[in-house]
Amino acid sequence: MQTVGDSWKTVSVPESVAFPSIETYLQKYQDPAAADKVTKIQQDLDETTSILHKTIDSVLERGEKLDSLVEKSDDLSRQSKMFYKQAKKTNSCCVIS
Repeated sequence: MQTVGDSWKTVSVPESVAFPSIETYLQKYQDPAAADKVTKIQQDLDETTSILHKTIDSVLERGEKLDSLVEKSDDLSRQSKMFYKQAKKTNSCCVIS
């Protein structure tokens, strides 16, 4: 039984050996990422890592903004309490019945 890989044994002139799939393999392996599954997986992993870093950065940035809003809210609360006390003192001298 002769297979495609054994056809070279019966050839007397090397130029007459046909390699029908060599063009396909050459095109396929021109891009190592497409040919090597480990490289492709590594590229996908790198892309996922980059996306996760961006997501974590945006979450941290939102956290800082929330901390700033809480601080501003606390300041506003303190100022409104001071205003209430001052207004109460000011109005206590002029009670209208």
